[in-house]
Amino acid sequence: MRPVPRRASRVAVLIAIPLAVGRVAWSAPVTAPGGNAPVATVAGQPVPYAQLLAKAGTKLDQLNEQRDDQIRTITLDTARERAAYLQTTLDTLVDERVLALEAAARKTTPAALLATVVIPPVTDAQMQAFYAAHRSQIDAPYARVAPQLRQYLVKRAAEHAHRLYLQALRNKYSVAEALPPYRETVAATGPVRGPADAPITIVEFSDFQCPFCGRFEPELQRLLKAYPTQIRLVYRYLPLESIHPEAMHAAAAGVCADRQGKFWPMHDLMFREQDSLAVPGLMDKAKRLGLDVKAFADCLSSAATAAVIAKDQAAARRLGLSGTPSTFVDGRFLNGAVSYDDLVALIDDELHRQGAVSVRGPNDARTAATARVP
Repeated sequence: MRPVPRRASRVAVLIAIPLAVGRVAWSAPVTAPGGNAPVATVAGQPVPYAQLLAKAGTKLDQLNEQRDDQIRTITLDTARERAAYLQTTLDTLVDERVLALEAAARKTTPAALLATVVIPPVTDAQMQAFYAAHRSQIDAPYARVAPQLRQYLVKRAAEHAHRLYLQALRNKYSVAEALPPYRETVAATGPVRGPADAPITIVEFSDFQCPFCGRFEPELQRLLKAYPTQIRLVYRYLPLESIHPEAMHAAAAGVCADRQGKFWPMHDLMFREQDSLAVPGLMDKAKRLGLDVKAFADCLSSAATAAVIAKDQAAARRLGLSGTPSTFVDGRFLNGAVSYDDLVALIDDELHRQGAVSVRGPNDARTAATARVP
């Protein structure tokens, strides 16, 4: 199975477009006048159409750019959703078929087979560890959220156990999928974590003030520890200024720390302290990390720093990205703060496609063993 999280459906938007086009179709056609044709007269003197265009030119260019961005985003989102839905449907078909084969061999039903899957219990230690790892996103004491936390972890454990069982059935019945994944070309330019020769490259467009990015960060760090030689992570800046007022300052801090060889320490510190990303807080972080504070301060407002961020923002626009985190695993798009299990499923699938073996590091809390079917 290859569960790939998908962006929320844009069906409403796609439906609205033909409706809007339909409304335009009923309107009287508008023919643009020639360049010197008058569009008004003032005291008997004509105002030529060319003068109107010159006056409105900047705004018209902006509108055209917005239109192009919206069309690009809808086109890319539709292609991503289509590919993800086809893969999900194929996985369902394959799972149903291997379950049917196994049920026939055992003279039982698929539902009865799934009911026999052993789901490991969730321990208090696992709950405490999960709570500690996600403390910044859980705004409540442990005792208050413990029941909901246990429910969530039990559900996750069940999903993982079923996934392992179905994968074992796939292995038993020699399943081979030939549907190619949807990949996009994404430049891996920016600060890098992980070996340069890693077989898998993850490119993350992120925003240091984004709470979802903060929630996603521990999952990425856990993934890097689990695959220490097989993944490299590339960070690219996508500050969402309209909703995160300090995001641009924080992105600049990342660029400036990178210039002093301290991007990742600053990256980690900003995500740990997302409530202090205004300039005074960033200056304090620079001092604590041992940066040249004066050079850091000068760098924050420099045109060169703004150009680095603008380059990543332009790349994000070309990819139709409007939210963070937006992540590409060897060109395969992931939208939002996806779970560690979904990341692992995708990484293992990529390694399988490359003919490589999944070698998880000793810090991976999950078992790397595959369920066996007698």
